[in-house]
Amino acid sequence: MASKKKRVVQLEEKMQADEVVADDEEASSGMDDDDSSDCEVNEEIQVEFEARTIEDSDFHGTRALLQQLFLKAKIDLSEMANTIISQNYIGSVIKQIDIPDSDEEDDDMGEGDPVLGLITVINITEKQNIECVKQFRSMLMEKCQACSQQQKERLSQILTDAEQQVGYLISERYINIPPQISVPMYESLFKEMEKCTRKKMKYDFGHYILISKCYRLKGSDQMFYTNPEEEFLSKECEFSFTYSVASERDTVVDGKWDAEDQMEAMRTVLVIPSENLQTAVANIKTALAAT
Repeated sequence: MASKKKRVVQLEEKMQADEVVADDEEASSGMDDDDSSDCEVNEEIQVEFEARTIEDSDFHGTRALLQQLFLKAKIDLSEMANTIISQNYIGSVIKQIDIPDSDEEDDDMGEGDPVLGLITVINITEKQNIECVKQFRSMLMEKCQACSQQQKERLSQILTDAEQQVGYLISERYINIPPQISVPMYESLFKEMEKCTRKKMKYDFGHYILISKCYRLKGSDQMFYTNPEEEFLSKECEFSFTYSVASERDTVVDGKWDAEDQMEAMRTVLVIPSENLQTAVANIKTALAAT
């Protein structure tokens, strides 16, 4: 059964003709060198995306997006993907519209309708007894061991405060999906959380935690965000900390980080007070409108 279509976002971008991919693991296996040389690059094309309700058939695409974020972290990503699907009243997946229909077998495997992006939030206070959430919370504390004592104590306080709900905010997409799509995705998520809160569901968060894919020049402290809008989120966070994933073979632009590269793959954990998140999204919207 087809997903419920929530809204359509139309974007026009200059894109590499061979860069529109659904899975970073398949990106390098597309065309032969001879075929690639025949393709025109920097072709201006119109691409339309739509956000849909997450459903069971999105499992593999959802897990793949989680994999590109967590890499080799000891987290049960299958359980996390199923948790996201089980709360499909919150969040959306991004898909390209007007894709020619494939056969039923491909549809069953999710190959004909790939997940290109995802936004959702998991209540890691309410769901703290789920194994993947336990692993996620433990990973946060482990990665924060290099933080200042004040930050370690503050993170522990936020995670253990039974009076405050904490949301793990997931905003993932493939690198060739432009940032303009982020604003309607966030705005829709806000509306869905408000609706759930009115129904007495626990989506009234005190803090959000988001893990951002980023990189930096080796020997430099300057950080570059893979999802550029997340730089605005970083400016609204209470505190943040980074850790390297250079040894875990991170994807950048359909390639891999190698030891000789000048860029070091990183992750930045942003701890964002709930009242600051909508401010950050409003700032993103203003900045994108000016480009």
